[in-house]
Amino acid sequence: MSDFDAIDFNLNFNNFNPDEVQVDETINAVFIIDISPSIASYEKDLNHAFNDFTQTMQKSHVADQLMVSVIEFNNDVHVKSGFQPIKSIPTIQFKPSGVGTALYDATAQGLKMAMDYRENLEASGVMTKTLLFIITDGMDNSSNTPAKTVKTKINEVIAEEQNAFSFTTILFGVGNAAQFEQAQKEMGVQHLAKVGTSGDEIRKMINFISQSISSTANNTQITF
Repeated sequence: MSDFDAIDFNLNFNNFNPDEVQVDETINAVFIIDISPSIASYEKDLNHAFNDFTQTMQKSHVADQLMVSVIEFNNDVHVKSGFQPIKSIPTIQFKPSGVGTALYDATAQGLKMAMDYRENLEASGVMTKTLLFIITDGMDNSSNTPAKTVKTKINEVIAEEQNAFSFTTILFGVGNAAQFEQAQKEMGVQHLAKVGTSGDEIRKMINFISQSISSTANNTQITF
């Protein structure tokens, strides 16, 4: 058993039953969202933009395929939702709390959930595409999981992919932290996008996520 497979976060979450999926292929989007106290400056904009995203995607051409899981983290990791159809995702409020940033723990948890659910879906005859969207305004200072454990698993997944569009990881660095590139490299995350804390910037980030999901559904390259 690898270090990654041995991770046990003792978290409860409920995934949609793979046997009840009615499409041949799903798009599984994992949102890993920092709720440490420092997000207070853009809390309202994040909540508004995320819930706009949910409402928009519920009416989109990919709605029947899109499964969403939401993980939030401060110094701890909390699964707000296992993988559920976008049409079942309710309004969500992210509230700043805690005393730290367990970025590596949260990313490891999101990645493990995504790979486990993908395995279950494929065992039911459903193909999957997976996107991890990691949103943070600070660097890790609370994790038990080392960044190299996350990187090893991401690299293993990428090496096994037969479709260039079937697995994508993006780190959104919000604000002015200088070490976002370091976090990206240490975890092996494929892409980094830096985002300001204004309402316009947060909305642009969420709109980019919507476009990324649509591009993945259409087997087209995500444009940064």
